[in-house]
Amino acid sequence: MSHQAAPLKLLLTGGGTGGHIYPALAVGKYFLQCNAQNQLVYVGRPNSLEEKLVSQEHIDFHGIEFSGMPRGLTLNLPIRMLKWLMQLNRAKQQAIKILRHEKPSLVFGTGGYITAPVLMAAKALNIPYCIHEPDAQPGLANRFLGRNAALITTSFAHAASQLKYRPDQQILVTGNPLRGKVGQMTPTYARQQLSFHCPEDAQILLVTGGSQGARRINEAVIHCAKPLLNEIERLFIVHVTGEKRYDESVALLKSHYPELLNHDHYKLLPYTNEMPALLELSSLAVCRAGSLTLSEMFLCAVPTILVPYPHAAADHQHMNSQAAVDAGASIMIPDHQLSPVYLQEQVLSLLNTPTRLTQMAESAKKLAKPNATKAIVEALRKTIDVQ
Repeated sequence: MSHQAAPLKLLLTGGGTGGHIYPALAVGKYFLQCNAQNQLVYVGRPNSLEEKLVSQEHIDFHGIEFSGMPRGLTLNLPIRMLKWLMQLNRAKQQAIKILRHEKPSLVFGTGGYITAPVLMAAKALNIPYCIHEPDAQPGLANRFLGRNAALITTSFAHAASQLKYRPDQQILVTGNPLRGKVGQMTPTYARQQLSFHCPEDAQILLVTGGSQGARRINEAVIHCAKPLLNEIERLFIVHVTGEKRYDESVALLKSHYPELLNHDHYKLLPYTNEMPALLELSSLAVCRAGSLTLSEMFLCAVPTILVPYPHAAADHQHMNSQAAVDAGASIMIPDHQLSPVYLQEQVLSLLNTPTRLTQMAESAKKLAKPNATKAIVEALRKTIDVQ
């Protein structure tokens, strides 16, 4: 990008969950690295996770009030839809003002309902926009707005097949742009980054419910942790509950298994910024099936037991899980089938079968897209060049 005579400005939009925000930030930061004169601005909802994360990166942020489309068949649905359409129009007008003021070279959306008014505004002003679809099952906003996108990038080939609306439309299966040092650590360096002691010969079982946490996973793991630790001598469990779920997890431990609170081989955390190190060292992970989580697991070749969130929009976590299972990188436990006994059986079966774990790790590695961020930024630059 450094060959460009004039600096470029990229406007990012995406929100709601880390799965939409972190890829946008990864692309934005790489975009700035390519040319120090380039500029970046972000549009999301005020007082939201995206505003918090974007502000931490010292990137200019504009807030637009908007909420998701009403769902569920109720008697007042027509009235709710009418109010929402009026809100959408107001949000679009707000976005038009922002885009006129910022004059971006290109708009890049990573999903979440906030992208709808922003990308609609870009179309109204004839500013080219590109979208990134992180999931195997495209979200509603991306399905609707993909028709007029100058470029579509996806993490899964399955999504690409559903988003192609025109024969000449450019769709690239790039993978997800990933944050920080994920996939860039040696085991020795990773171990040095941990703030707690973990024996070198330990098999690490990583448990995470994503940025929001997952009560069902937390409860199942807490109830089967002691038998697992008794059964596998070298096992070390790192259990990241999610900040919202930490207190209830501690309460459950205190009431049923207080001895685990200070156990040498069981670490309960509300959140960790040591995830790149943990991913490098983990033998197996139990987690939800958000696209970003899966991309990080693939890059670090971590076999996974996936428990897809059953209420995810368009059931995309189930689709993500199925893609990973079909590739041989994961096994799936539907949320309603998750129990401590069943989870314990699955964990023991995998950890006691090293050859199967190795095969799953190799399958995961084949799904990894380590150059996703670079590929997307280069594609964005080419899109700007041809406009």
